[in-house]
Amino acid sequence: MKTMLFPHAMQKPGWVIFTLSAMLGATIMLQENFNILPLSVALQLDDWTYIINNIAIIGTIIGAILVTCSREKIEDEMISSIRQDSLLTALYIHYAIIIVASLLVYDLDFLNVMLYGMFTILFIFMAVFRWRIWQIKK
Repeated sequence: MKTMLFPHAMQKPGWVIFTLSAMLGATIMLQENFNILPLSVALQLDDWTYIINNIAIIGTIIGAILVTCSREKIEDEMISSIRQDSLLTALYIHYAIIIVASLLVYDLDFLNVMLYGMFTILFIFMAVFRWRIWQIKK
């Protein structure tokens, strides 16, 4: 059966892109909420906020997709089954979080929840899939 997975070699660049972009996104989020950067740096970045924000979002998504959609070194039927089960688990958890958030969060705060919702399904899938692979190898 033909799968639409990237080659295994794409995992390492995916991890690099994902890690750097996620750290950039976390820095932006912390700067907006807690002003962690020195004032001189923050003022210089103000003009570039939208571009840097887009780089963080797009980089995080592309990196996570490269990590999650790349083949394993040994891609067999068991790995495919684990991949499918992990995706379903991530889907259920993601939408459970969205449902709970829609009941508890209102106004512009809900927009933040939906922004983070773009990433949660990929993060949950990565965590569940890697954990299950780790359990099998252990």
